Amino acid sequence: MQKEDKTYRFGCNLIKWWSGINLFLSFLILFVVATGIGNSPLFSMVFTKNEVLELPDKVIKAMNCLTILYNSYAVAMSIVVWFIVNKGLKNKEVWAYFAILISIGIATVFSFIATAPFNFTRWQVNVVLALLFLVGITLTGKDILAKNHKA
Repeated sequence: MQKEDKTYRFGCNLIKWWSGINLFLSFLILFVVATGIGNSPLFSMVFTKNEVLELPDKVIKAMNCLTILYNSYAVAMSIVVWFIVNKGLKNKEVWAYFAILISIGIATVFSFIATAPFNFTRWQVNVVLALLFLVGITLTGKDILAKNHKA
């Protein structure tokens, strides 16, 4: 029983690490672009420097706007996930498990789909976050679903 609790807590912590890494990266990008320190990192991932220089100003502003919008939601999602883990998942609430499974699951799948046309740029970040999520949701799910199945 003690080992199961340690495994479950470790799974919760992995999901919290997902939340922390996602929050940090999203906030950093949001801060840089929203304050005008730099442009969206998408430019360097997708275009060469010469191609960026040839882009119309409206395109650059539109990409920065979309970056701000996306990263605002990513920051908010990271904070909500952190609260759900602390208030629900740690107490083995089934609703919390499925809320995290569905929301992060969708975000994870679409993070790979979104980068596919660009040779999976930033795949390293996507893989690390996906692994944290998959291992965390598996370790917590084993316990929650088994407990719920017995009831």
